[in-house]
Amino acid sequence: MKNYKVEIEVSAHHCHISRKDLDIIYGKDYKLTPTKPLSQPGQFACEEKVIVKVGDREIKNIRILGPERKNTQIEISKTEAYYLKIEPPITECTCPDRPGGCIIAEIIGPKGTVKRCAIIIAHRHFHTDPKTAQKLKLRDDQLISIKTPGKRSITLHNVLVRVDPNFKPKVHIDTDEANAAGLKGGEKGEITKTF
Repeated sequence: MKNYKVEIEVSAHHCHISRKDLDIIYGKDYKLTPTKPLSQPGQFACEEKVIVKVGDREIKNIRILGPERKNTQIEISKTEAYYLKIEPPITECTCPDRPGGCIIAEIIGPKGTVKRCAIIIAHRHFHTDPKTAQKLKLRDDQLISIKTPGKRSITLHNVLVRVDPNFKPKVHIDTDEANAAGLKGGEKGEITKTF
């Protein structure tokens, strides 16, 4: 595992949506319009966008990512959470009915509004396939550290390992983390420690 390098991708705010909620905000049986594939197989950015509202504050133009999921969730950065005056959990995924103080937002589309939608700050994570995980002696849900390159190099601790046969080895961080490290996306980080 020594000196193993992995590509770092920067994930801006986005929306994962359920079939039920897509019917409400875009119309019954509406089909998402893919605009480009994402690095993880089967996932794609969509033309469709939503507005997220908490109280009297909102963020516009949050892109939907496909395919549809079981539960709808909005993923934002800590900076955006400050703007919305909320403290979302830093987690992998959640849903409005999950206990533990989940922040609830509204999402607004051209056809309607969903009143109860979970909003989170995504836990930084490392997607990988089982073969690569075995090679690196990593397991699902493990936490690792990754050193970033460049003049503002930092070490990101508590990077969650997510293992799935459909995954390609990529690290996902949000825009706040990328800005702090001076990254644009596409750079190679080095796995430096496992726990």
